[in-house]
Amino acid sequence: MKQKQEQTGVLKAGHKIALLILAVPVFLIISELFLIVIPINTYFENRFFLVNRSLDYPDVFKKDRRLLWRLRPSQEITSRFFEGKTYRINSHGLRGGEIGPKSDRLRILLLGNSCTFGWGMSDNNTYAYHLERMINADSTMPPVEVINGGVPGYSSFQGRRFYTEELYGLEPDIIMIMFGWNDQWAAADNIQDKDQKFPPDWILTVQDTFARLKLYSLLRRLILGGTEEPLENKLSPGEQPQYRVSFDDFLANLKTMAQFARRHGTGSVILTSPIPSLSQYYPPGSKSPMHRYHEYYNMMARQAARNTGSALVDVDVAFLSIDSLYDDAPRDPIHFNERGHRAVAEIIYNYLKENPQCLVPPEPTVPFQTPWDARNRKRVRIY
Repeated sequence: MKQKQEQTGVLKAGHKIALLILAVPVFLIISELFLIVIPINTYFENRFFLVNRSLDYPDVFKKDRRLLWRLRPSQEITSRFFEGKTYRINSHGLRGGEIGPKSDRLRILLLGNSCTFGWGMSDNNTYAYHLERMINADSTMPPVEVINGGVPGYSSFQGRRFYTEELYGLEPDIIMIMFGWNDQWAAADNIQDKDQKFPPDWILTVQDTFARLKLYSLLRRLILGGTEEPLENKLSPGEQPQYRVSFDDFLANLKTMAQFARRHGTGSVILTSPIPSLSQYYPPGSKSPMHRYHEYYNMMARQAARNTGSALVDVDVAFLSIDSLYDDAPRDPIHFNERGHRAVAEIIYNYLKENPQCLVPPEPTVPFQTPWDARNRKRVRIY
């Protein structure tokens, strides 16, 4: 009798454990459905790192140990991050259609941030699209293929790694480099990009998986909202925040990209990053630290071109003579509008028309090797 009671007790305990285990996924499913049906804000935003927190926008980005984050590949995505607009991301995590094997057309790879990506622009309104169309319509210039390698939120640190470790495998003949805005942004947790530390890949995979759950995002928002201080509260009086990339590192990153390109038989063109005129952004007589710092980064871009023998297209200076390039400069001084994208393409096109030698890639000084796949420990072609 006693033995039977013990068996019954074990069975009851087993049933309770089974029900408890079953309750967890049921709770998660019900919670997810509830949060999908009921529009609750699950995003945590910190204005000192607005540009990207990959866990806040897991539908768009995934964490990456080397690049900090990257666009999720192979999708057509409409997201709150993109302010409701839809973008097509190919299997390389770049904007646009799939990239085929190298053809006889000159391949131009644009490296940059959301300005190059084409923030707020449809596919046929980015400067990548306009530049390809303008050059190919000119019978005196070689036919080209322009690849949009811009990633929202990227600094020159991320761009350098992305190009020298992966995108060079697309075998571009020319690269065009435009960074600056994110480099001058306040660093996450006041730690520069180069010093950010990430856990092992398997932990990132787990984080990325859970990050796509609305319940996880909501809990994270509630916890961070109650515990994370704004950056200005962490700084001592008069202390300036760390910028994501310092002036010297910005210069070094651009030089590294240009020098790496030359060794691999790729020409380089460095572009300065435009900014609305001071009169558009501030009332008359005002001073703007943002403009001052932005000009320092553009000075580094000009110096990088001189030091590496790269072509320089001074988009920032050219923009000063053109009106109506920003829809609302005080609200968004970073992203130029459709007219601005067309203007960037025209500025580059006119420069290349006057300097056709820029479309002649140098001879490589090192043999080509396909990019190294660290996870699978082998070299792989990326198309």
